[in-house]
Amino acid sequence: MENETVFFSVSQIKVMTAMHLLKEAGIDAHKIDKMDSAHAQLFGEIQIIVPKSDEEKARKILAEAEIL
Repeated sequence: MENETVFFSVSQIKVMTAMHLLKEAGIDAHKIDKMDSAHAQLFGEIQIIVPKSDEEKARKILAEAEIL
């Protein structure tokens, strides 16, 4: 199954909020933490990926919640 990144941020709070909204909508969302712990997490980002088939729905949900 092909996945798409629908959101990325350096904010744990924004990522947690986005993940909650997507899970509540029944979307199988996963986060990928690319923060660099060796540099006090100053570099990198956290990504949220969803199945390609849910990409449009996920983006709409996040846009309506004003997270994007």
